[in-house]
Amino acid sequence: MAASPSSMVSAMTASPSTGSDEAAGRDPQLAAVTAERKRKRKESNRLSAQRSRARKQRQLDELSSQVAALRARNGAMAAAAHDIQRRCAAVRAENALLEAMNLELGMRLQSLTEMIQVMEEAAMYQQFHHQPQPQLLDANMYNYNC
Repeated sequence: MAASPSSMVSAMTASPSTGSDEAAGRDPQLAAVTAERKRKRKESNRLSAQRSRARKQRQLDELSSQVAALRARNGAMAAAAHDIQRRCAAVRAENALLEAMNLELGMRLQSLTEMIQVMEEAAMYQQFHHQPQPQLLDANMYNYNC
């Protein structure tokens, strides 16, 4: 009876080392070569794992360094933002003071302008009626510090 192709493939792939181990058991030189290959493969795997661990450690160290740098940068930026907020509050307070002063000075200017207008109208009235002009008021008398 002939074996089916699928059973032959499964028999060949079921245990690839079994065939070579059996052959190695019959041939001591082949056993030595197989053992040497196995030892080299283990050594290569050990060195590869060691390199992989070292690479991961370097990546971890680099990321830790980046975290420390970013934290320091974040702290500096937070301090700068706090300083800017403090200065902004001071500028706003100064701006409010200047706006109040501007309002007060505007009202004083309007008052003085109205006084001048009244005085000019009085002067024009007297000129047309040929009356002597009254003595003008001194601005210092009302203590307007302009």
